[in-house]
Amino acid sequence: MLISYPKDLKLPLLSSHGLAQKPNLLRTEMSSGRARQRKRFQSVPTILSASWKLNPYQAQLFEGFVTHGTGDAVNWFVMPLLTPQGVVEHEVRFIQSPLESCSFSGGFWNYSANIEIKKRQVISEEVTATQLLAPNSIQQFVDGISAALDTYQEQ
Repeated sequence: MLISYPKDLKLPLLSSHGLAQKPNLLRTEMSSGRARQRKRFQSVPTILSASWKLNPYQAQLFEGFVTHGTGDAVNWFVMPLLTPQGVVEHEVRFIQSPLESCSFSGGFWNYSANIEIKKRQVISEEVTATQLLAPNSIQQFVDGISAALDTYQEQ
């Protein structure tokens, strides 16, 4: 079981929050001028650039978590992250220790780090299809296609 990000700690600042998925396409240019593309892997990590602005109490807890909870930023842990689906828990680990970039300004401790997200959560294929077909249901869509095919075959 993985350790969880402390509930008393703020999540990374939204102003510097960025998600970047590692490339997963392999593109081959053909002599005809066309190109062939395919997926390289079933799953690729996503990198989150994160920063925190913490009061002294939160900074102590954060440094303790990084040092002891994640084994000096080595081990995976569970952290809620802001995604297009809202705040969703993900398995993550630090790419470099946030303690490497600690500064103090205006009464707050500032940290930044890149975080590797093992598998970014996205909505399911079924939910995607349902939303793409809205306002029709999947059954209404199938019935419409069947009716169109019946009409086409009768002509």
